[in-house]
Amino acid sequence: MADIDTNVDALAGELKQLRAEFTRIAALVEQTARAAGAQAASRARAAGEQVWAETQSTADHVAEKIKEQPLASAGMAFGIGVLMGLLFGGRR
Repeated sequence: MADIDTNVDALAGELKQLRAEFTRIAALVEQTARAAGAQAASRARAAGEQVWAETQSTADHVAEKIKEQPLASAGMAFGIGVLMGLLFGGRR
C-alpha cells in the first residue's frame, strides 16, 4: 500500500509540473502571436503609407499636366466621357 501512495504522490507531482509547463507554453504562444500580429500590422501600415504617397504623387503629376495643357486635358475628359456614356449608357 505504501508503494501505491508513493506512486500516486509522484504522479500528482508530475501532473503539477506538467500543468505549470503547459501554462508557460501557453504564455509563450500568446506572446508570439501578439508579436506576429503587431509585426503584420506594422507591415500593412507601411504598405498603406507607401500606396498613399504614390497616389498623391500621381495625383500631383496629373494636376500639373492639366495645368500645362488645359485644352488637351478638357478634350480628353470629354472624349472619355462620351466613350463611357456609350459603353454604360445602355440602349434606349
